[in-house]
Amino acid sequence: MPPALLSAFVASAPGRTQQLELLVEGVHCANCIRKIETRLSSDPAITRARVNLTLRRLSVEWVGNPDHAEVIGETVRSLGYAIAPYDAGSIGTSQDRTGRELLRCLAIAGFASSNVMMLAWAVWAGQAQDMPASTQAFFNWLSALVAVPALAIAGRPFFRSAFGALRAGRTNIDVPIAAALILATAISMMELIRHGAHVYFDSATMLLFVLLVGRYLDFRVRARSREAIERLAMMRAEHATVLLGDGRTEIVPASAVEPGMQVVVAPGETVPVDGRVTSGQTILDRSAVTGETLPELINPGDEVLAGYLNGPDILHLRAEKTVAQSHLSEILRLVEQAQLQKGRAATLADRVVGIWTPLVHAIALMTLLGWWLVGGADLPTALLYAVTVLIIACPCAIGLAVPAVQVNAIGGLLRRGVLVRSGDALDRLAAIDRVVFDKTGTLTEGRAELVEMPSDPQALRLAAALAGTSRHPLTRALTRKLGMGVAVEGVAETSGAGISGFVDGRAARLGSAEFCGVVATGNDAASEVWVSGETVPPQRFAFVDRTRSDAPEAVGYFRRAGVELSILSGDRRPAVESCAASLGIADHRAGLKPAEKAALLSGWRAEGGRPLMVGDGLNDAPALAAAHVSASFGHGVPATQVAADFVLPAEALSSVVLAHRTAVKAAGIVRQNLGFAAVYNLALIPVAVLGLASPLIAAAAMSASSILVTLNALRGRPPRIGAAS
Repeated sequence: MPPALLSAFVASAPGRTQQLELLVEGVHCANCIRKIETRLSSDPAITRARVNLTLRRLSVEWVGNPDHAEVIGETVRSLGYAIAPYDAGSIGTSQDRTGRELLRCLAIAGFASSNVMMLAWAVWAGQAQDMPASTQAFFNWLSALVAVPALAIAGRPFFRSAFGALRAGRTNIDVPIAAALILATAISMMELIRHGAHVYFDSATMLLFVLLVGRYLDFRVRARSREAIERLAMMRAEHATVLLGDGRTEIVPASAVEPGMQVVVAPGETVPVDGRVTSGQTILDRSAVTGETLPELINPGDEVLAGYLNGPDILHLRAEKTVAQSHLSEILRLVEQAQLQKGRAATLADRVVGIWTPLVHAIALMTLLGWWLVGGADLPTALLYAVTVLIIACPCAIGLAVPAVQVNAIGGLLRRGVLVRSGDALDRLAAIDRVVFDKTGTLTEGRAELVEMPSDPQALRLAAALAGTSRHPLTRALTRKLGMGVAVEGVAETSGAGISGFVDGRAARLGSAEFCGVVATGNDAASEVWVSGETVPPQRFAFVDRTRSDAPEAVGYFRRAGVELSILSGDRRPAVESCAASLGIADHRAGLKPAEKAALLSGWRAEGGRPLMVGDGLNDAPALAAAHVSASFGHGVPATQVAADFVLPAEALSSVVLAHRTAVKAAGIVRQNLGFAAVYNLALIPVAVLGLASPLIAAAAMSASSILVTLNALRGRPPRIGAAS
């Protein structure tokens, strides 16, 4: 693509931060990622550069003019990588093309290696039975006739990548592979022309076949890891039906819908954008977006999200966000960002690869010179030993050890409804030593039942009006009982306290007893909300919020895991004590303001603790941000979802257990993979240096190590629901 076109794909963010996403062809390993990120990070204007190996997506952020995109594009091209603007919709087509090419090459290499191996066996058997030299030469020429074209055609994925890297003045994982294939073929042709006794066409074709098997398996693992993202992308509606001012309807691309437009959703259609219902009553299937398995009855005034599936009736809604700003698009961005970010183990692996590659090249050069100048071997033999070192010491296993596990774990959790917002969140979750729960909406169902309310009609009118402006579980219960109420002006929500505003021109408050000016409150275990106004004295609403059915299981799991348990709640002491007693949690604090929650978590961290905070209310956002790692529910307010590292499916506290078990399991697999990669290299590099392995054996060992690491990474998927204990 001409460089001048890249600036058209730049997205501007607040503060003049520019963002660009590119599809990078030819990225195969951690070394490729390191080279791109290191080169771009040296640009002082660039604040962030990350390459996603699975998606082949480069995300760059910089401060300055959009035209700097041309410099970024030229920098990546100078490294030998082809680029294009990133388009999630075209990834599937590109991947299908890559998969078909690898399969064709694999078939050609398999055909060639099997036939050349049969000819080689005939030569080996003939040498033991005094086969005439002319017959041996005939079989060797037949082998060359099959092997050379097959190597030229089936080796294109490696040759294309290697030559592109060399043209850019760098090396990558495919350079030693291409060198091995070319040198083995060249040495064999030299021996054949000289009527030598040894040719290596069988080794070269089998080497290529084994390498292609490893490359294709790696491709399939990455394709499986993309499935969760692709399924989310497929949930987005491509078109929307817009209601025009004259009453006519028009079908437009969903991306063309702007906030304020009236959208008509027919029965069975997917809601194209986030909005609010203006007319119509229907049942929506929300399972694909929020994890709610039960359909929800939607009425005028209710919020709906892109990706919801409409039921049997027509729905009219007013768009509140564009497709790019929708909840579903945000989930896609969060998942991709999580795969871009790296944990401590991934960073360590990248550093090892950066040091390892030049070290291996130095060892290979020393092997060549040592055997040729000191060991008395001829140049072809010394070259063969050096190539063997390059192949056997390829850092594939080290490069795959961490990202393969991370991608499988994050993708698997997404399929189970758990959204991971950052790549290093799994590392942090695996290391927790304390779990801190909010009470309302976290340990309890968040669907409080109103058991006591005032009889004053004016108090009920104020409460209904103010409750309709909040998403707190207790105010939702009020809304279900009292209805939406009249309009409120000047609404202000004080985190951890309540809501204030003007109803019919008079100030009113809804919230805690202290917020409404009440000093003494009841001593029962019920949760309470107070309402007050200029002419209405403070009056009490009492609620009973049942403990979640899966809360005892989740608490029991963490207790058995040796993790400390705490409850930090802004609710009244009797209500918190009752909940804590039912779950057997000794450490509980009540009546806490958001800053006090955050201070407690910061204190634990300052003492070396690693607390996990689980909450869903607006007053939990500071605590979520202060914790070592955090989780919030999908039904929580937006502030908590922004602060949380994990977004859990609604009505499923047990998903915290699933996430923790997955994180612990993934951390163990990463340690296994890194340990295996270290043992493999330390054990087999000396074997190659001493000339005790052929290129074929080296290729088999290298591919086997990559395949084993990749297959072991597949175990990083979340455990079955029944195994949550």
